[in-house]
Amino acid sequence: MAIQYEVRDGALVWIKNPVTGVISYVVDVRGKSFAFTLGGRQELDPEPPPLDEKILTNAIRACPFCPGNEAQAPPELMRVTPAEIPGWTGAGKLEGAQWAIRVFNNLFPRIPEQLTGGRNESYVVVEDPRHFLDHPRSVSDLTFTGALGEEHFFQLIMTDVRLMRLVFANPAVHSVVIRKNQGRESGASQPHPHQQLIGSPAPLPVIEAEALAEDRNPGFWNELIDLVDRLGLMIERADGVVSFSSPIGAFPRSYDVVMPEYRGLLTDLSPDELRPFARAIYRILRILGPLPLDYEIHQGAGLPLHAHLNGRLYPYSNVAGTLNLPSVLPQNVAALRKALARSN
Repeated sequence: MAIQYEVRDGALVWIKNPVTGVISYVVDVRGKSFAFTLGGRQELDPEPPPLDEKILTNAIRACPFCPGNEAQAPPELMRVTPAEIPGWTGAGKLEGAQWAIRVFNNLFPRIPEQLTGGRNESYVVVEDPRHFLDHPRSVSDLTFTGALGEEHFFQLIMTDVRLMRLVFANPAVHSVVIRKNQGRESGASQPHPHQQLIGSPAPLPVIEAEALAEDRNPGFWNELIDLVDRLGLMIERADGVVSFSSPIGAFPRSYDVVMPEYRGLLTDLSPDELRPFARAIYRILRILGPLPLDYEIHQGAGLPLHAHLNGRLYPYSNVAGTLNLPSVLPQNVAALRKALARSN
């Protein structure tokens, strides 16, 4: 069946997610107070107290993902050196840095090892050696993915590709997901910027659900792309990649990056083919900045290669299978497009 939705006077009123069944209603929440749900966020304080350098030093000393603490993590599987990232933005800021990206097994497997041939197929990809921004005002001024630089992020995705090949060499693995959590509100267990890559013995449930929705309605991805274009929610379209604010996302501020004509794995793309996909993800991450967020890259099961990005700063409430979208979403997307145009 086609995507179910209603448009009145050119504006979306409601839409049903064909994968989850959740109905998103468009409402005007501009007069609603979020003072309680957003209260107590130290990083939103425009004038934090003077910072004791010892606090920063102690945070770095205790972090298992920081340079010098490599022995606190499992054995390293691969790394990318600063010399391998043209124009690396950390040059000169971390004296003697030996790596820019680093990979090792997660201490806590997401899927039990006995289900993946006795191997731990859960991995941590540390995105950058820097724990804090260049001039932190508080311990909340952490390095974030959008600050890495476009080439650095591309090399991060290329590292995922290398890791995927290692994971798929295990005949017990048949599905892989790349997952990022940024900020406490997104469930991140470590403040240092990192990704997770997880190998599964069977299609992961969300990918399986997307594949079932695709079977029921083979054209729903293209229908969704056409709809967001009509509603003014398209962000960018170039080089076979589209990005848009998703009206069927898991959160009120969700974004999708899709390669609608490519139905395969990251590992099957050449670097030149992969670059536009990585770039589209990075450009949204750069605009979201240090805000709490998560993203997942979904691939396989005959699906178009795509990524779901969710902004987590904004209050979220899924009540009885319904979700509220802000009525100003088209204006927000227009502002996002302008910001991206200025940064070109």
